[in-house]
Amino acid sequence: MNVQELRQLLQELLLVLDQVNASGEVLSDEFQGQIAQTLQLLVDRINQGEITPQPIPQMDQAMPSSNVNGYKYDPARRRLYVQFLGKHPNRNGPVYSYQNVPPVIYELFRMGSAAARTEGRNRWGSWWRGKSPSMGASVYTLLRLAGFPYQRLT
Repeated sequence: MNVQELRQLLQELLLVLDQVNASGEVLSDEFQGQIAQTLQLLVDRINQGEITPQPIPQMDQAMPSSNVNGYKYDPARRRLYVQFLGKHPNRNGPVYSYQNVPPVIYELFRMGSAAARTEGRNRWGSWWRGKSPSMGASVYTLLRLAGFPYQRLT
């Protein structure tokens, strides 16, 4: 996406937000936070100039997981890349980039520190409430619930 396309997208988003505001509709705090993160990401990308596809690093193998295939941390950019499991039999699923992840959160994630809050089974394995370590629960708890901005790369 080039800078002009990004600027057009930003203008369209701002127009929609103006319309929502004029209608009197109240947006949840969580949704407002997500909008703010998206707008900031757009502004940052516009300020960076021409956008080039982000290279995807070679993933480290995750501990046995029914959700996560691999991950890689870039401490210089404080970016955590997570590759999820694909559709059976393909283990290589989508890759997401989580931004502004501090080293301590990465270490907690790498150890699968969050315990599973649900139970279930898929082709890749099973899990139960309280299962620890849990890579999937760590993604959800340490990254998603904490509100780290992310984007799907593949």
